[in-house]
Formats: sequence, C-alpha cells, structure tokens
Amino acid sequence: MTEFRGNYFGGRFVRPSSGRPFQSHDPAHNDVVVLEAVSDVSAVPDVVTAAEKARSGWARQPMGERIAVLERVVAELPKHVDGIAEAICSEMGKTMAESRVEANSISGKIRGTIKLLEHELATAGPGAPGEQRHHALGIVAILGPFNFPVHLVNTHLIPSLLAGNVVVAKPSEVTPLSGQRYAELFDAAGVPSGVFNMVFGEGDVGAALVQHPAVNGVIFTGGFETAQRIRRDLFDYPQKKLALELGGKNPAVVLDDANLDHAVREILLGALLTTGQRCTATSRVIATPGIADALQSRIADAFRTIQPGDPTDSMTFMGPLATAKSKAGFLRGLAQAREEGAEVVVESRELEGGHYVTPGLYAVQGHESVISTELFGPHISFERASDEDDAYRRVNQSPWGLSASLFSRNDDAFERFYHSISAGVLNFNRSTNGASGLLPFGGVGKSGNYHPAGSLSLRVATYPVAVMRGNDAAKTKNAALDAALTGGTL
Repeated sequence: MTEFRGNYFGGRFVRPSSGRPFQSHDPAHNDVVVLEAVSDVSAVPDVVTAAEKARSGWARQPMGERIAVLERVVAELPKHVDGIAEAICSEMGKTMAESRVEANSISGKIRGTIKLLEHELATAGPGAPGEQRHHALGIVAILGPFNFPVHLVNTHLIPSLLAGNVVVAKPSEVTPLSGQRYAELFDAAGVPSGVFNMVFGEGDVGAALVQHPAVNGVIFTGGFETAQRIRRDLFDYPQKKLALELGGKNPAVVLDDANLDHAVREILLGALLTTGQRCTATSRVIATPGIADALQSRIADAFRTIQPGDPTDSMTFMGPLATAKSKAGFLRGLAQAREEGAEVVVESRELEGGHYVTPGLYAVQGHESVISTELFGPHISFERASDEDDAYRRVNQSPWGLSASLFSRNDDAFERFYHSISAGVLNFNRSTNGASGLLPFGGVGKSGNYHPAGSLSLRVATYPVAVMRGNDAAKTKNAALDAALTGGTL
C-alpha cells in the first residue's frame, strides 16, 4: 500500500497531525485498500493561507513566465504518466488504456489553453475608447470528481493558473492517490510555492474550503445534490464566482435514415466507455419507427456479448463500477425502473471479484423516472418515438441538458434538432462522449449554471475589467457645466 504524504501547500507535502483516516479501494479486486489518507478540516486555513501568500506575486508575473512554469509540467509529465495512470486504474477501476489517455491529457490541456489565450482573453474591439482586460479571480477552489480524478481537476486548474489565479484543489475522497500523484507532478516541476495547493479529505473539508472567506472562485464537478448544498453554503457569499459542471441523462436520437451500423457503434462507445461513468455517457436512445426494431436488436446483441473485465488487462473494454455505493445505487435505480413498468430487454447482472456489472437495456414508454435519473453505469433506456417531432419532445422530458446526439443522413434534420432541444454539447452522427477542450463544455438545466469550461474555461477563471484613461491636459467637454461655472452658480 502506498504511503499518504499529506496535504500539499507552500511547496511541500504536510501530513496532518490530527483528523480521521479514510481509504480508497480497488473496485476490481474486492475493495483491497489502495491508500489510507487523513481528512482534517482544521488544515484548510493553513492551505488557503499558503495560497494567499502567493496570490499577488503570481498574478503580477508576465504571462510568458506563467507559461514557462506550466511548460515545465509538460516536460516533467512523461516521468509521471505511469504512476498517475496506475492510480486512476486502481482507485476507480478505469481501464488502463483509458487511464493512460487521462494521464497524458494533462499536457494537451496546457498546450491547448496556451493557444486559446489570445482568442479567449481578447482585447477590446475596434473603436472602443479604452481597454478590455481579464482580471484573475484570486484564489480558486477546485473540487474534483472520482470518474476523471485527474482530468477534471486539471482542465480547470490550468486555465486558472494561466489567468493569474492561485489554486487549492480537493480531489474526490474516492481517489486520493490519483490526487497525490498529480500533486507530485507539480512538485517535481518546481511550480512556485503556494501557486498550486491540494487538500485531501471528505465532504466537510470541501465545505470548509468552499466557505473560506479568502476563496474567490469555486469550480465544482460532480452530482446535482452536492451542487445544491454548495449553492446553499454560498448564499451569504454572493461575491464568490461559482461554476458548476454536473451530470447528464444524455440521449441519442436515431432517425429512420441513419446508418445503422455507424449508429450502433457510436452508441456502444457512448454507453459503455468508463463503464457508463461519464457525465456525457449515452443513457437514452430514442428511435423513430422505421429503424427502432433493428436498432434495439443490435444494441441488445452487443450488450449480451460485451462483458466487464480486469481493467489492468490491455484488452479489457470496460471495468467495474468505482465503488460499492455506485453499484448499489445503479442496481437500486434499475429495480425502480422495473417497478414503474420498464421492460427488460437485457438485464444487468452482478459479477464476482469486484464491483462488476454487465450492460443493461430496458424498453421504456417515457413516464418512468429512469429517463431523468442518472444511474451512472452501463445502461440504456430505449424509447420508440412516433416521428421526428415526437423524438425531440421526448428529449425535452428530461431536466438535464449536457450532451445529445442525432443520427441521420440529413443535415436539415440536425438544424431542426439544434432548434428543438436544449443541451450544451450537440453531436451529429457521433457519440455523446468525446467532447473537445477547444470547444465550450458545459450544460443547461440540471447539468450546469452557464459557466462552461473547455475553450471558455479562461473566462470562468477571470472577470472582465474596462479600463478607460483620461488626459489631465485635456478637459472632458461639457457645455452645460462650463455655462454653470461661468454663471457663478457653483
């Protein structure tokens, strides 16, 4: 078992002297302990203080010097990829192939954000009587999820640092080793003391970080219920900028003219990558009458064939669910769907050895709660629409609005799709998964609060400032004021 090194702040790891232990477990191997860490809410003020000390100096650094620091992270990353990938795989059961992609994405985010700087932090337009600047928020707290424990911290942290903020990140309590390995990368790269900080712990640690008076911005990726608690916690802190990246109940609409083979493959990728534990996972399929029978049959055949396996095996396509709690919630959601009348086409089964479940496919009418409940596992609810308009109506029955896909050979159908539904990421003849960091990423409805990341993440980390300069040798013209002064009325 790996040793827990403690919270990272002020340029070093500091193991808490008090607090309560918590553990991460290997979901693929009967919950073998991976890391025993310590959750100490009393450490939060010290971590934030370290960030405060670095705040002014980092914000005043020229952009070129901030870029140079992050380029050192890129240069150091190859030495850390294996360790980061192994941590992700062992703590949440993501396949090693996917884990390595996630680890390597750290450098891609750095390079991609650098390229976006000029475009996203643009100066004022032609003819403006002044400057348009983008001011760092100050101290940004980033609360990460378990399903992409490194990527969904990194994707917010890099733009925040480049924009001149200092950061305190808190990884999910499910994946502390992944967070520790990420902190080790930044430590090895020599990121200046206090610019990057990480605090470990459970929910109370996250709440204390969110509510700390010195924190200026909060970026949270995770569940809707936790987001509600954060919003309540920040009721008395309207000055804090809050960006929420939440879940989705993402539909794939398949019209009669779609390429069946292509649609099936993209839907399988959307539903089963990361064992369905993606906020953009395809969890609903809505098909029109001419293709519905064939599509359901093909998906069912594939779901009976594809089985989860050991995530360390290079040929494994999908691993286990991340935790016992995840599996229990998944199975509970399926039981409720059956009680509400959903027809089982392919049933999800539990397998021994870890938190393994097989893919499931239910036929639903559209009234069942499963069409609006995020199960976060390998499952599809299949709906038959009477026509294209009915398909779009069914999409809008869900309160979520993150990602959606349309499969059709008709470009005009996509334009109707665009104008008929609400979602932050729209896909045409491709999976609901695989968003690009060079485009906006965020949702509407229960999926977010209109602060998308991706290409717009630099805007999340800043606030706009208008700068207008006067000339002490030239008076601002105002004839009425001149007349009043001449008349002696002032």
